[in-house]
Amino acid sequence: MIRGLYTAVSGMVSAMRRMEVATNNLANVQTPGYKQDRTASASFGEQLQFEIGRTLETRGPLALATVPLGPQLDLSQGPLQATGRALDVALQGPGFLVLDTPNGPRYTRDGSLTVAADGTLTTSTGSVVLGENGPLVLPPGDVLAIDPDGTLRVDDAVVGRLQLVEFDPAQPFERVGNNELVPRGGAAPQPASTTTVLQGYIEQSNVDLTGLLTNTLALQRAYTANQRAVQQQDELMARAATEIARPPS
Repeated sequence: MIRGLYTAVSGMVSAMRRMEVATNNLANVQTPGYKQDRTASASFGEQLQFEIGRTLETRGPLALATVPLGPQLDLSQGPLQATGRALDVALQGPGFLVLDTPNGPRYTRDGSLTVAADGTLTTSTGSVVLGENGPLVLPPGDVLAIDPDGTLRVDDAVVGRLQLVEFDPAQPFERVGNNELVPRGGAAPQPASTTTVLQGYIEQSNVDLTGLLTNTLALQRAYTANQRAVQQQDELMARAATEIARPPS
């Protein structure tokens, strides 16, 4: 019975953690350049095999339990939306814009750019957008044009070029806030070779809203089912303590 209780509780924990990821994805459906998290679960046996060779420790009688795996970023291309705004850029391909922050370089697909009071090109959250030779500062002018290779022109005069980088397709990332990413392990990027820039567009979030809502309902049902299983196990344990173990009169 204890094993059954552990199994049901592990199912509740797994559903709850996956629901947290789904909720965060839902909150960012309208965030430009946002990349959704995907989650999965593994049996305890599968997770234990994964841990062997690193740190093997006693985990108790959980052979039938499930273990929620860490969320993985889905870096697939999101749909493009025309805005007609000169400072909006969408990236086609696997590349990233490079940002200069107090904590070091950060990477983003959010192309909703703006210009600070001193002419510095920034993101909507204030991070400085880097060009190939450092921060990009736009001079006064009437017409801003951004070429597919990231070259910026103000009134037909070249003022710089966006720094575009790409990573190995298998490179994992982690979020650091403000829709910015950093590569795990400190992997170094390479200059982009298969990424182009579209001016007047933004890349929308790649969250699959229909699939997300369907998955959320399934997670709610899974949580409820495991909750009922916990209650049943509790009732059986109470019965065992009060009735089955009662000495005969």
